[in-house]
Amino acid sequence: MKKLLLALTIFILSVSFYPVKALEKAADILKKNVVTTGDGLYVDNTVDGRYVYKGANPNNYIKLGNDLYRIISVEKDGTIKVIRRKSIGGIAWDDDSNKRISFNSADFCSAQSNCKSWGSNTTTLDSNGNNVTQMPREVNGTLKNLPEKDASLNTYLNNDFYNDLSSDIKSLILERTWNVGPIAKNQTNLSESIKEESAYKWKGKIALMNASDYIKASTNSECTSVSTYSSNSSCHWNSFEHNYLYDYKSWTVSPLSGSVYSVFYIGGTGETNAGNRHIVRPVFYLSSDIKLNGEGSEANPYTISKYVEETKDEKNKDEVKVDNGQIVEVPSTSAQMSIIIASIGIIFISLAVIITKRMTKKS
Repeated sequence: MKKLLLALTIFILSVSFYPVKALEKAADILKKNVVTTGDGLYVDNTVDGRYVYKGANPNNYIKLGNDLYRIISVEKDGTIKVIRRKSIGGIAWDDDSNKRISFNSADFCSAQSNCKSWGSNTTTLDSNGNNVTQMPREVNGTLKNLPEKDASLNTYLNNDFYNDLSSDIKSLILERTWNVGPIAKNQTNLSESIKEESAYKWKGKIALMNASDYIKASTNSECTSVSTYSSNSSCHWNSFEHNYLYDYKSWTVSPLSGSVYSVFYIGGTGETNAGNRHIVRPVFYLSSDIKLNGEGSEANPYTISKYVEETKDEKNKDEVKVDNGQIVEVPSTSAQMSIIIASIGIIFISLAVIITKRMTKKS
């Protein structure tokens, strides 16, 4: 009887402390549907541990508040990069009212045009994350003094646009380091373009897609570089047939090497003046601590549940659902199960002790 009691006690205690399986996070859910052909999520062959959506219309719709977004990528750290499905309007990448223009030939900007640096001399970083006050206008070119202010579109997105978002959505958006280095228009190697983009960085919450994001989203084997999007008509005019990110005259965050004003944009020759008013589709990163519901189609887009760490004051809240911009806290399944199992264990052990004592007295 004593052996039976000991075995029962060990079993109950082991079950009580057995970890309940964690709910799957967004990255794990999405990576179950990796494909090698057609529309869908692909392994990013240029960045280890990263996945990107490709095709004319993959199931990568995600609803945030009342707006639809598209998932661009699943990052190595589990964060999700998204882009607004529709434009917020025609806005200049940078305009004269931002007062970034200089008359000094040693400066990055010039008196004759708008400026193509996304960051300023206080917000631009090198590839190692160190602040820099100079950046070349072209790949491996002469260093020029950066302006004192960020691009006007940068300022707008990280102030007016961001502040208009609900507090629930803001809580999901991460501050990230973005690649903002100038890229060569005639570059035929995408990996080299990514190196060019990553030579200079900017840290913030809202930006735009990179030129490389757009190129990677295509399933057309002819459209694999910055050069082809500038020269091949099937890439820059018919991109909608194989690339869901296509939206004619839509901005990217990537300045073009050479000129003092050109930025890579979608459509045409891929080059346009930073002062022109073109389509703006904000991009940001969502926390890795989220769970997705839905199937990702336009009719049934993904919706979000967010995990939050337990604190001393909130022991039973490890999942938060976001529905139309509203967060609803849900009692922790794992916490409830642990308490229930532990309680049952205590009851069984108590009963076993009582029965053992009675049997001992009888004997």
